[in-house]
Amino acid sequence: MRKIIPITLAGLSALAATGAQALPVYESKEVALYIQGYFTAHQINIMGSTEMIDGASRLGFNLDVPAYKHWNVGFNIEWGLLLVSPNREIIISGDQQAEPGEQADPLYVRQGHAYAKHEFWGDFAAGKQWAVYYDVAGITDWYNVSGGLASGAFALGSDGGITGTGRADAALTWRKDWKGLGGEFQIGLQYAAHAADLDIQAEGARGPDTLLVCPPEDCEYGLARGASLTYKLDVGDGLFLGTAYNRVNLDLFTDKGLLFDISDPNFPILIRDDEVINASSNDFAFIGGVAYGTGAFQKGLYAAFNWHRSHNNELAPPSTTMGATNFFNAIGSESFVSWTWGAFNCYSVYGGHNLLKSHDDEIFEEALVTGDKYRLGYYFGGFNFQWNERVRIYLEGGKDDSNDVAQSPGDFIAAGIRVDI
Repeated sequence: MRKIIPITLAGLSALAATGAQALPVYESKEVALYIQGYFTAHQINIMGSTEMIDGASRLGFNLDVPAYKHWNVGFNIEWGLLLVSPNREIIISGDQQAEPGEQADPLYVRQGHAYAKHEFWGDFAAGKQWAVYYDVAGITDWYNVSGGLASGAFALGSDGGITGTGRADAALTWRKDWKGLGGEFQIGLQYAAHAADLDIQAEGARGPDTLLVCPPEDCEYGLARGASLTYKLDVGDGLFLGTAYNRVNLDLFTDKGLLFDISDPNFPILIRDDEVINASSNDFAFIGGVAYGTGAFQKGLYAAFNWHRSHNNELAPPSTTMGATNFFNAIGSESFVSWTWGAFNCYSVYGGHNLLKSHDDEIFEEALVTGDKYRLGYYFGGFNFQWNERVRIYLEGGKDDSNDVAQSPGDFIAAGIRVDI
């Protein structure tokens, strides 16, 4: 039986989350315009097959306006770029993901939001942007080639826009930080009222040679909300503690389900149009994280770890399950450790892991065509040479410890370059 679930959609502060640099294009008393982003590509060998593929290249603009008294207002726009191999099928990094409808596009939207900032009232933003959930998930997302696979941020094989955990779609956010207890607290709140249609089609859901279709207007993602709390403590080179929670309504209810006889796949016959599908639930994810150090690839030690648990926030690959959906409950963890040295902090060795497993989900595990669990596991190691402020060269390898259900690409070793604007 084959399962198909295609999903379709009916500020300078963002730079800190990605480690990108900004270059002034124009500055005056009224406005400042910056360009930001980088180009990166890898020569990669996966299970004996070698090719050159794109990394998470991006290009963006930020316009900042001192609006009124202590308010700054502006917008961020950022695109993802597939330049080296725009038709590539290999994706081994969560941050490379795009929206489901854009995954094959050589130019796709990563961010697009307006913001207003005030020292007392905090930072407000509206549009596609880094989620408050990523305030915690991002502490381990520093690998040059892979990573970001097990934090729950880049859910559903996408950029986490629909769920609001990665680069959240149509989100309203508020972040506010304040000092206290020897460090700095930050709270983040997020809301999104958009709905993303789910085009769900399941072969064999009502017996052999049947196809069950849920009308997209009846199966959708609805209201989403999230919150984060982080604490940066002035201990040594800096200690970070954080937690975040995200929840989105997942409405899979209809009494207008379409049931087809597909004995002849070329000529499906509609049997009935009143099939009931009632699998309404919620998609939620919880994450906690801790990090120590100035930052990834910064002088000395940087070590970060996060752990997450989620419900209906992950999708198994197509053809791995029987039934109307292949959402599953998961637990996951990620780590990233780097040690940096040299006269200009130009040498770094780094490593860590990503591990994502199905957890406490009997319905999903009974529906698996083969195996009894989902397990995606990678162990990473690499060397990073910061040639100058804007150019880095790196070597990174990954050992695949996944099972067949995860359908992961396999072991890899890659050499690449990144050039920042």
